[in-house]
Amino acid sequence: MKIYKISLSLGLISIFSAFFWITSCTHNAVIDNIPELCFDRDVLPIFQNSCAISGCHDGTGESDLVLNSYVPISHAVEPGKPYSSSVYRAIIATSGENKMPPDQTLSLDNRTIIRLWIEQGAFLTVCQNTTGQGNGVTKMPLGGSFSECRIRQFEIWINNGYLNN
Repeated sequence: MKIYKISLSLGLISIFSAFFWITSCTHNAVIDNIPELCFDRDVLPIFQNSCAISGCHDGTGESDLVLNSYVPISHAVEPGKPYSSSVYRAIIATSGENKMPPDQTLSLDNRTIIRLWIEQGAFLTVCQNTTGQGNGVTKMPLGGSFSECRIRQFEIWINNGYLNN
């Protein structure tokens, strides 16, 4: 009888310990103090430069998923729930056929911008340029230059009349 009580006590302690350990390991980010992201300035360029390129998600390739403007992008995300959004799950995937873009992972900064935008409600926000520099146009690519292949894609796009612009 004594062994039974000890076993039962140890079993209950193990169950309660596991429960408290699992429930204490959650992290909910506080995003209330983060300024609202602007779709046109912060989010859309990421999709246009990484997803909606010729032959991929621009409407001309094999994929039915088009990611070149707000409406189709907004239909591919679940506002407030990035981990329930197929697009976000694809861009954070590290392997497999759903990993996007397939050739090069988005930077942590770009993945974070998309996650925050979805968490903030995935709204169509258009913001003014408040830097006082230029006309609100960001020189691309940030921090580098385009490959010869990418330049050739731009040339083809321009020669074909700026499709999906």
